[in-house]
Amino acid sequence: MSKKFLFGLILGLVFLVSAVLWLLSVCLEETFGWFTLGWAAVLLAGGFGLTFVLRGVFEKTVVPLKKFYIYFGAGFFVVALFALIGELSLPGKLVMPIIAVILAAAVLIAFLAVRGKKWDQGDNQNAGYKNYYQRKEEEQKKAEAEARDSEGKNKE
Repeated sequence: MSKKFLFGLILGLVFLVSAVLWLLSVCLEETFGWFTLGWAAVLLAGGFGLTFVLRGVFEKTVVPLKKFYIYFGAGFFVVALFALIGELSLPGKLVMPIIAVILAAAVLIAFLAVRGKKWDQGDNQNAGYKNYYQRKEEEQKKAEAEARDSEGKNKE
């Protein structure tokens, strides 16, 4: 099973679970009456946020795309927070610190996911890199050695 398929499957399952719970809240008010559209938004945004963050962490792709997935997931967490605030009527002074914690966690997770690599790191910053002149010199030495070897074989 590919990661892309698994990612889509999880997003679809999160959407299906929230829709079914919302339907049950309408049909069975005495049991599921607590589940409103706001709770569905919390579940959707939280599930999507978690899925995107996990995709960013485990994706084997270029650094900017990994960071995008993680920051996009953090955006979903902020949406989930606002929906949760609407449902629980949290005090306004608690909102900004929670958003700051979510964003700080997203930056830290993104840094850990890419292991501090820069996406624009050049080849010359890699260990064992040889510039044009060093490669040409090695090619010339190799060609001279092959020429000497072939001359030695021709004399025999």
